[in-house]
Amino acid sequence: MDALVIRDGDVDTAVIAEFERDRRHLLRRGIALGGAAIAATSIPLLLKVRTAFAQADGDAGILESAVGVEQIAVFAYTAAIDSGLLEPDVEDVARLFRKHEQEHADGLITALRDLGGTAPPRPKSVEDVDEVVKGLGDVRSQADVANFAIELETAGIAAYYDAHQKLQDAKLLQTGASIMANEGQHLVVLRQTLGRPRVPNAFETGEK
Repeated sequence: MDALVIRDGDVDTAVIAEFERDRRHLLRRGIALGGAAIAATSIPLLLKVRTAFAQADGDAGILESAVGVEQIAVFAYTAAIDSGLLEPDVEDVARLFRKHEQEHADGLITALRDLGGTAPPRPKSVEDVDEVVKGLGDVRSQADVANFAIELETAGIAAYYDAHQKLQDAKLLQTGASIMANEGQHLVVLRQTLGRPRVPNAFETGEK
C-alpha cells in the first residue's frame, strides 16, 4: 500500500485531510468548466463505473468498487495483449499498463482487507467484462484496442474523482490521487497511439 502513496516525511493526517478536501473543492470548480465534455462521453462504461462508485457506502465500499475497476482493466489489457492485434511497441505499452493496473488492484486490496472488506471476484471471461463494459469482444484492430482502453481509462479517472468526494481516510485520498495521475499518463500515451493530441487540456478530466 505504501508504494502507492506519495510521502514526504511525517505529516498530520488531519492536515492532509483538510488539504485534500480544499483541493477537491477547487477541482470540482475547475472540472465544471469541462463538465459538459465529461457528460458528453456518457458511454455505458462511464455510467456504470461511476454508478458503482456512487452507490458505494464508506471507504470499504468505495475501495471494493475501485478494485473491481482495476481488475477489469487488468483483464482488458491481458485480452489486448493476447489478441495478436498489437504491434510490438504497443504490446509493450499494454504490458506496462497491465502491470500498473495490477499494482493498483493489489494495493487497494490490501487497504480493503485492512478495513475488513473482501475483494470482488476477478472477471474470468470477456462475457464477465461485458456485464459491466461493452465492447471488449468487438475489437478488431489496434485502433479498436486503443479506443477501448481510452474509454476504460476515462471512466477510471471520472470514477476516482467521484470517489474523492466520499473517501474519508487521508492515506486513501493520497492513493486515489496517485492512481488518477497514473491513469492520466496512460491517456497521454493512448492518445498518441491514435495520433490524437497528447495533452489537449490544461486540466485532465478524463475527456477523450
